[in-house]
Amino acid sequence: MNETALQIATIADLDALAWQIARLREEFLSNADVDLSSMRTVIRDSWQRCRALAVNAELNLAHFVTTNDQQLRDLYDLNVAFLRAAGPVLPRLRATLGNAGYVVAVSDAEGTLLDVDGDPECRRKLARKGLLPGSNWSEAIAGTNAIGVALATGQVVQLVGAEHYCTGWQDVTCTAAPVFHPDDGHLLGVLDITGDYRLVRPFLTGIMAAAAAEVQRRYRLERVTQSGRSQIFNGWTPPTLASIAPLSTGEQSVRFERLADVMRIVSGVLDPVRTPHIIAEQMGRLLDASGTVLIEGTAIDPPRTYFWTVSGEAGQQASDILRNAIHDPTVLTWRFCDRPFVSSAAVTNYKDEVAGFPLPDIGGVIVAVRIPPRPWTTADQRSGATLAMHSAAMLRYARLYTDLQAYAAQTEVLNTLALFLSTLIDPIRQIDVVLQRILALTRLDIGIIVLKEDRHLAITVVPEIAIDHEQVLALIETVVSTGQPIWLCREHATAQTGNVLPLHDFCDLVALPLILHATNAGALLIGSRIHRHISGEDLTLLLTITQQLGLTLSNAHLRRVASENEALRQANHLKSAFLASVSHDLRSPLTAIRASVEDLLERQHEVPASDHRALLSNIARETARLSRFVDQLLDLSRIEAGTLPIDREWIELNALVDDVITNFQQQYPTCRIELFISPTLPLLYIDPILMAQVLWNIIENAQKYGPPEGPITLEAFCTNTDIVISISDRGPGIPLHERHRIFDRFYRLERDRRSHRSGSGLGLAICHGIVSAHQGNIWVDERPGGGSIFRIILPLINEQPTTWYPVEHSNRASV
Repeated sequence: MNETALQIATIADLDALAWQIARLREEFLSNADVDLSSMRTVIRDSWQRCRALAVNAELNLAHFVTTNDQQLRDLYDLNVAFLRAAGPVLPRLRATLGNAGYVVAVSDAEGTLLDVDGDPECRRKLARKGLLPGSNWSEAIAGTNAIGVALATGQVVQLVGAEHYCTGWQDVTCTAAPVFHPDDGHLLGVLDITGDYRLVRPFLTGIMAAAAAEVQRRYRLERVTQSGRSQIFNGWTPPTLASIAPLSTGEQSVRFERLADVMRIVSGVLDPVRTPHIIAEQMGRLLDASGTVLIEGTAIDPPRTYFWTVSGEAGQQASDILRNAIHDPTVLTWRFCDRPFVSSAAVTNYKDEVAGFPLPDIGGVIVAVRIPPRPWTTADQRSGATLAMHSAAMLRYARLYTDLQAYAAQTEVLNTLALFLSTLIDPIRQIDVVLQRILALTRLDIGIIVLKEDRHLAITVVPEIAIDHEQVLALIETVVSTGQPIWLCREHATAQTGNVLPLHDFCDLVALPLILHATNAGALLIGSRIHRHISGEDLTLLLTITQQLGLTLSNAHLRRVASENEALRQANHLKSAFLASVSHDLRSPLTAIRASVEDLLERQHEVPASDHRALLSNIARETARLSRFVDQLLDLSRIEAGTLPIDREWIELNALVDDVITNFQQQYPTCRIELFISPTLPLLYIDPILMAQVLWNIIENAQKYGPPEGPITLEAFCTNTDIVISISDRGPGIPLHERHRIFDRFYRLERDRRSHRSGSGLGLAICHGIVSAHQGNIWVDERPGGGSIFRIILPLINEQPTTWYPVEHSNRASV
């Protein structure tokens, strides 16, 4: 029970984990001094908070903070922007997980549920526990649960049933992700997925984190949309033709046409880099100004400025005035002014030449100057204020459009990477390929993945370049120990810090912790040769990529462990079956030998000559059987060790088959074997003793499992490159699902194990090893009409093609 607990792959492991946690919980409830060091830190801290808050550990029903529908509607109204942002995200979660036994819920920042949907049966079950809109799931009320822990820690969290503090939630598992305000970072609410306690899925944390990030982005979009609907200054009415005086009708039309033109130009640009420059220029042309500057920025950060001036001496004078103005404290306060127009005449030395048009909601102002100075008319003020309001909206939209483009690009990167990772059979062994794909998607120049394997570090570098291992390992140790990413940039290095990068040819280097099995078990380092101006969004993308890579490698490790465990289980099962079979195969000849020897010893000279010969023959036969079995064990061990000696020589297959059949019929005189062998077979360069053993084992199996009257058929013919040998029988055949396993060592058919038929499971394994040692192949097919066909293909050493002519009836031999 440790940090890897939630990476459990089997229900048996999960049940064992739940039992251990439940035992610790009972001890903790009765004694606060119980050692909880084996618990996950986030759960241990939550239990201790619940105990300090005196939460009722026997709670079975959630507490409701709303008592009627009106209170619930008021709660919705307070969180309308959050619910609108979550609206498009929740249906996708429900469509993805709702039919898999999950319920999707969303709560406000206090832990009160606002919406619940998902699998109907699961909803009914959880409704009996109070998982309904209006119920509160904060730690102080509902104890340790995913929503409460996410609210308390601000982290994505997944809880198995036994980790809940209260009794009522012991049979569910839940995963929750907090959603934060995109500007000031305060908590907006929580997204939650709850289901049966056996539905522990590590990938849910990544899904919920991505869903929370999307809700946060949509919340920003919702705020922009809301703010752009009817945003006007207090006491300000947008200009109309009748309100602009004392301009003539013609002048009014010209003014409106110019205003419409510049607004059209500003609206046509959605580039956040170009838009401020376009706005400054168009404001100057609308007001016949000599120069303008757009000033933008918060009260803390240095302001960003975008200048435009006319050409000539007037433009130079305007530039000088504006460059002084941007440092004037009074002018800088205009960024946050709630009036549509401000002038510097009364507060600075600039007389009437400087005017300001604040940009609402974005902390900016457009400052304009005329050379020579002219008064700012009401029409100027109204037109400038209208353009400023429109420009502020366009700046918001341009930046939002850029954010959405970046989000779409990041989503495409993550989806592409996820699809690529899903196609890899073993990502751990293909880590260099994974690294190449990450570099291609992020357009970076170098990648280093460091994984802890036992007590060693496995370092993969793409492309292969010389690195300073000492500095790289020091950086990795820092990242692994702190669990925090590190960004190093040569351009930001000072004379005191010196050369901070362990890769001397690179400008930027980002080191990110790689979490495997819920622990910091490695790091991903990626770098660029040129300065990339890595933003917070870029770092978030890289962290998500690292998290995705960590989950993929963890799951691959779990699959490998599960596969190894399954292989060990099967090997143990085969070993047990082999020991039982070997004991029988050893006991039978030993028993026969012992009985014959005891009979000879008891009767000694009284044994008739015929009986004496029969007993000795029995001893010889069983001794040979025992010797052959021991030889099989030795051959198998040599085959597996790759030390089986192959003593090749040129032989005729016809002669080899005749010898095998003759010897076989001496032991099994009633067995009938039919031969169909091409008369034009070339010489084979093989080990005749080993190949005779292959033919003997297969023919013996055919005799053992086939009917007494049914003949065994042996065919051989030649192609241009191989000799094909087929041995068929009329036995019960081999089930399709077991054909690929009959050549495994110790494997015996299920029906033979059930019927306790003798056999060791070695013969076919030895055949496969011998044929493979001759660069050949062996397999089994179903014989039409019933039975099996064992096919052996042996390659021809010489390159001379040999044509096979069908054997005539007169060449058929029956023995």
